[in-house]
Amino acid sequence: MAEEVTYADLKFNTLEQNKEEEFQETITSESPSVSHHWRPAAVILGMVCLGLLGAAATMGFKVMQASQRVSNQNENLTLQKEMLETLFTKLNVLQAQNLNLSETVQRLSYYRGLQCSPCPERWQQRGEKCYFFSAKWNSWEESKAQCTTLNSRLLKIESKEELEFILASAQAYNSYWIGLFRSRAGGPWSWEDNSTLVTDLFNIPDVGSSNYPICVSIQGGNLIASDCLGYRFCICEKVTDPANPGHH
Repeated sequence: MAEEVTYADLKFNTLEQNKEEEFQETITSESPSVSHHWRPAAVILGMVCLGLLGAAATMGFKVMQASQRVSNQNENLTLQKEMLETLFTKLNVLQAQNLNLSETVQRLSYYRGLQCSPCPERWQQRGEKCYFFSAKWNSWEESKAQCTTLNSRLLKIESKEELEFILASAQAYNSYWIGLFRSRAGGPWSWEDNSTLVTDLFNIPDVGSSNYPICVSIQGGNLIASDCLGYRFCICEKVTDPANPGHH
């Protein structure tokens, strides 16, 4: 009986040992195959990880560059804004200075016109002559007397330039006596200083036969011959007097 148990135990132990050896052989035989399959996968996985790390590093570098560019652009915009504000401030200052300068020039021109003109107030200067356009209606003789009281005479037109100045300065709708007249029909035209009209600057319309004096007025660029008793404005003239202290 004891021998049977011992035999059975030995047999069982032998079977267990055999199974264990078979299992170890199986593991041993399978291990190179498992190792052979996992090694390429590990290499690929490592390469993928390295690629991802590289891509992440590149992306991070690009993000850093973009952030730096944005920061630089913001700084440039800030500087440009400050420069524009400074320029606008300077522009406002210059405009104010220009306005003050313009006002000063106008005041100086006004005072110069009052104090330095060789012509009296309300007279217009051209060259060496002063001209006065009267706003009072008179006959030709009364206009002549008015000019005399102003130390002047009725207008005597002596050049084309002077005629153009008179036409440009006179009110087109007003009629002004000038110093041209004739004492009888068919007689010569004479100026107030008794000099004869010898210029071809203008033509005087024929008024027909008349036994009374005819005087000439100017209106809107036209010369008009009419009765000297009619009422018109007048134009007086005199030579400038730069030495007169009352006009400086």
